[in-house]
Amino acid sequence: MTTHVLIACSKSKSVPSEPNLQWKQDSTIESWKEDWNSQEFIQQPSELYTGRPFKQQYELIKGKNDTLVYVISAGAGLISPGTKVPSYDATFIRDKGPRTDEWHYLPEGGIIGMKLSKGDSVVSFAPPNYHKALLQDPNLELISDILTVASTSPLASKARTVLNIHSRSKEVLKVSSTDLNTKFLEIFLNDGVEGFNSLYGKANSLPPMVDRKPVSDEELYSIVKKIKNITSNSALVRHLRDDLLIKASVERINAARKKVIQESQDG
Repeated sequence: MTTHVLIACSKSKSVPSEPNLQWKQDSTIESWKEDWNSQEFIQQPSELYTGRPFKQQYELIKGKNDTLVYVISAGAGLISPGTKVPSYDATFIRDKGPRTDEWHYLPEGGIIGMKLSKGDSVVSFAPPNYHKALLQDPNLELISDILTVASTSPLASKARTVLNIHSRSKEVLKVSSTDLNTKFLEIFLNDGVEGFNSLYGKANSLPPMVDRKPVSDEELYSIVKKIKNITSNSALVRHLRDDLLIKASVERINAARKKVIQESQDG
C-alpha cells in the first residue's frame, strides 16, 4: 500500500527557462507541448525546483517508506515519480499559464497518469489554485475515493477524507501562511488523522483572540524603525502583536524589518 502525495511546484528554479517555455498571453496548449518536447536539457523535479516549501515537502516525503511524490505543475501537468522536465515559466495566474480546466492537457498529463494499486491512498495539501486544476480534471473520480485533503481545499467536497482545519491553526503551530501546508503534510505523515484531531482541539482551546489594531505598511515600517533592542524576527513579531497589540502578518512584519535593516546598511 502506497501513499501518493501531490505537492505544488515552485516558481523559483535552478536554471532559467528558454524563451519559448515562458507562457505568454497568446500561448496555447498545442504550441506549449511542441516547444516542451523540443527541449534537450531536462531535470528531476528535486533538482529543478528550489522554492523552500517544495524542498521541505519533498524531503518529508522522501524520508517515509511506501510514499511517492507527484508534482502539480502549471507548466508540466502532473509530474510522476522519476520523470524529468525542462525549466519553464508558467503559473495559474491569468494569462501567465493555462486555464485550470485545460491543465490536464499539459505535456505530463493529469490524474490519468497516476499508477495506483489496490489499497493505495492519495493526499494533498497544495494551494487552492493547484487543487482547482485537479478539481477540473475529468479523471478526478480515479482518486476521489482514496483522497485526503484539508477542509479548506476546493477538493473538500470530492474527497473521501476531509481533515477539519481550525482557523487558528497557525497560532498553535507557530508558522506563517507560507509554511502552513508543509506543517500539515508533516503532521499527516507522522500522525495521520489523529494528528489533525489533536491540532483542532488545541486551536479550539486557545483563549479568545485579542483585538489588535490594523496598520498600513507605512505605519508598520515606522513602528518597527523605532524599535531598537529586538534583534530577531520572532521576538519582533511577539512584541508587536502581544505588547503593542498591532495586527500584522508575519510576512509584513518581516518585510518591514528587512526594509529597516537595508536602510541602515545603505545609510
